[in-house]
Amino acid sequence: MSITWHVVPPNSKRIVGSLRDTGYEFDMAAADLVDNSIAAGATTVLVDLDMTLLGEVRFTVADNGSGMDEAGLLNALKYGSDERADAASLGKFGMGLNTASTAFAQRVLVTSRDDASAAPLTAILDLTEVEREWPVGIEVNPSDLDLRLLEAAAANGSGTVVRWDIVDRLQKDYKDPGGAAARKALDRLREDLRDHLQMVFQRYLDHGDGRAANVDIFLNGSQLFAWDPFAEGLAGDLVLSEEVSVEISRGEHVPMLVRAFIMPRKDELDPSVKSQVNVSNELQGIYVYREGRLIHSPSWLGMWGKEPHVSLLRVELSFDHRLDRAFDVDIKKSRILLNPQLRNFLRDELLRGPRQEAIKRYRKGQSTVGRSEAAANLHDTSNHSIADKSGTIDQPVLESVNEAEGTAQIRNQFGSTEVKQVAPRVPGRVFVESAESIEDGLLYEPAYIGQNLGVRINQAHPYYAKVYLPNRNSSVTIQGLDSLLWALASAEYRSTSDSTRQLFEHIRFDVSMALRKLVEDLPDPEPTDGSEED
Repeated sequence: MSITWHVVPPNSKRIVGSLRDTGYEFDMAAADLVDNSIAAGATTVLVDLDMTLLGEVRFTVADNGSGMDEAGLLNALKYGSDERADAASLGKFGMGLNTASTAFAQRVLVTSRDDASAAPLTAILDLTEVEREWPVGIEVNPSDLDLRLLEAAAANGSGTVVRWDIVDRLQKDYKDPGGAAARKALDRLREDLRDHLQMVFQRYLDHGDGRAANVDIFLNGSQLFAWDPFAEGLAGDLVLSEEVSVEISRGEHVPMLVRAFIMPRKDELDPSVKSQVNVSNELQGIYVYREGRLIHSPSWLGMWGKEPHVSLLRVELSFDHRLDRAFDVDIKKSRILLNPQLRNFLRDELLRGPRQEAIKRYRKGQSTVGRSEAAANLHDTSNHSIADKSGTIDQPVLESVNEAEGTAQIRNQFGSTEVKQVAPRVPGRVFVESAESIEDGLLYEPAYIGQNLGVRINQAHPYYAKVYLPNRNSSVTIQGLDSLLWALASAEYRSTSDSTRQLFEHIRFDVSMALRKLVEDLPDPEPTDGSEED
């Protein structure tokens, strides 16, 4: 057999055209450029996305990393650049800069210097110049714009600027490229990018997190802050933490950390942390981290679909570069393929318990109070929920409060009238609270609790003891009961007047007496921690 080998150069224009269609999303592409900055040892990264008056989109990433000389710049813009010496580098592939940038822009300009005494140079990759070769231009006199961007990030030291020019694939074609619609769309892209970077580089942005180097990232001049999907120390409940040994070759194993967190239900969240935790169906799933960087947005990796009753469960898989092949990490660092053995182990064994617990908490809610806690805490979840939604429900107008007299003046469709007002027993916005007793033994009474239209519930009424307390560990049930009584109180105050006040009081009296009889045959509540409830 006689074989003659021939060198057959690829058609560079067609290849580059194909690489523009690799499926990059903008936020993923931007994160890839930030990867390169971090891989270069940057401690400051400036990301800018804006639009000129004429509607030209500009996107830049500038850093104070180690920078590059001419040879480094040429290598950086080479498809399939030289392999990095550090296998753990975030810039894992030699095509990320090019493919990420040309997916959205026809020209990529990289301005850099590797030393304070070195003159900056600009390397240019221009797709309009690519025919059958792979030309990269070097400009020894960088533009004033690129120099300003470099100085902003690196001052007089080393650093790099990546700038996209002729950005033709980021937004659709608008009739008026600089008009309100185009600018609004760019604003949405910027906000999505902010959220993405704060999640992807959370461990780098959090200077108290020792799992990654400290990096400050700014987007259009505003500093980004870490967003922890697991809300550690804030609201997330760690229910699993296990190191799993993954075989990468015969006899060689590498550890992978698996942790599972269950978020509180939305209505169980303290309002002060609700925006930080962001409980939603889309955020459930497995978060995959490589070298401290999130490389895969939450999904169940083909094990399950995203179902509402599992929305509280978030799982962390963390590994280092040694498992790249085991997980088949792609050029965009976005595809993760689990081998069948590992997938089955996670699905059928390790994550089975956390998943079942998350479903249970979703359906029942977390334990609202401990066995020994006071009944006053029983209504916390309801107060958070009503505070969140009360603004959307019609209510009378609160005109004045006389705390000394315990009265409030309200105005509804029937005029102005005086109603009861009490000081809240606990700090915060209170809409539902229990009382040791209520006049005439009523189950409930409407009252303004502080400045809020609320309902007071009688702990001494047998309905409270036999219906509320046995369900203390189901916040869903407690919230349902509280919501009903609060809605009745709200409706009463929307319709009451001096002439109808007594009628509403009689209705509450009749309801309370009827409920006394209806719960007579229900079991008495069990003592808690050796003592009776208040």
